[in-house]
Amino acid sequence: MTTESPTLEEPHLTVQPRPSAFFLRRRFLRSFGPVLALAVAGLVSLLVSGTILVPFERTLDLSGKMGSKADFFADPQVRELLMRHHIRVHVTRTGSRDVATHDLDQYDFVFLSGEPAAGLVRAARADVLGGTIRQPFTSPIVLATYRPYAEALRRNGIASVPQGPGEPLYYTLDTGKFVQAMKSGATWNSLGIQGVNNSNLVLAQTSHVCDSNSGATYLTLIAYLENGRQVPLADPASSAGPTTLRDAHELANRIKPLLTRQGFASADLSESYWNLAEGDKPIVVIYEHQYLEQQLRIKAATGKPDPDHVLLYPKDNILTKPQFVPLRPEADRLGELITFDPDLQRRAMELGFGVATPAGSNKSGRLYGFLAEQGLPTPQQADNDSTTPLPSNPVLEEMIKTVGDCP
Repeated sequence: MTTESPTLEEPHLTVQPRPSAFFLRRRFLRSFGPVLALAVAGLVSLLVSGTILVPFERTLDLSGKMGSKADFFADPQVRELLMRHHIRVHVTRTGSRDVATHDLDQYDFVFLSGEPAAGLVRAARADVLGGTIRQPFTSPIVLATYRPYAEALRRNGIASVPQGPGEPLYYTLDTGKFVQAMKSGATWNSLGIQGVNNSNLVLAQTSHVCDSNSGATYLTLIAYLENGRQVPLADPASSAGPTTLRDAHELANRIKPLLTRQGFASADLSESYWNLAEGDKPIVVIYEHQYLEQQLRIKAATGKPDPDHVLLYPKDNILTKPQFVPLRPEADRLGELITFDPDLQRRAMELGFGVATPAGSNKSGRLYGFLAEQGLPTPQQADNDSTTPLPSNPVLEEMIKTVGDCP
């Protein structure tokens, strides 16, 4: 009898797939996938824009000292644009002349509001300059006032307005007649100001000439007019000794009352002009960009500029040329960017500065074209960059020290 051997079946082994990572599981993707995609897209956008930097990108921290041009570096949009180039700027704010006459060893650059202060820095640090000195912006000094005061000057033939409809924002000041009114002791009431009772003397108030470029520039203008529209000069050398500054000293003493009768302002005159009552400081000396920036903001917010705040443009114009002076090589890149980068140039115009043209010259015309694009009236001086010549630094320093009793 044959016995059949039982058939043995081979075992079947089932291989289970490895479980997916938790972030690839269907339930997780359904719940969190859209959120993750949005987060990744946002991160990429921030990296591309330069708002945040990749971990291995070094940020260049630069320290600068300057006057009113600190407004530019304090602007959030400017700071963001510079961070796209991996540059962060730390600013110490003080008057331009104060910058030029104090120690600068801890700073990478200075940004002076005009040529005289820049000349002092160049002379003191000629052997340690860190790169190219640049003039990225222009901004003339202007006399900021209020409509009743500008109209009083206009009715007395001291100021004029261009032909055209509506209330003007910009007047041309006959600087010679204005100086005569100040010297004669005219008051606002004696000029017949309307709607205001103000027995104060007709004067323009400035920042302290010992510290600020705007104050020193206004002093230069008054000295030029008092000197018969001649640039004050050093006394010619004689056989008895070297050149002296006696004439500059005497001229400064003659004009001193025109600048000091109401004292020098210790605070930012631009800020007080927009925030204080009209009669407190009827006319103040500021930079054009400080006025235009505020009017651009008001126009954007309300659809029209503020008609009560107006400018007097001196007929004898002094166009200040802010100078960026690198004290260390690392700062040279910053000077190049603020001079030529299109985004930074546009932002400078939005902040009221005239900027360099593609040909490299600094002209207000490009700024005024931008103002027209924004629907803001443009000053009549759009194509006039002629300026009153400046005296030499020794002459100007002598007049500043005499008028301001500077140490």
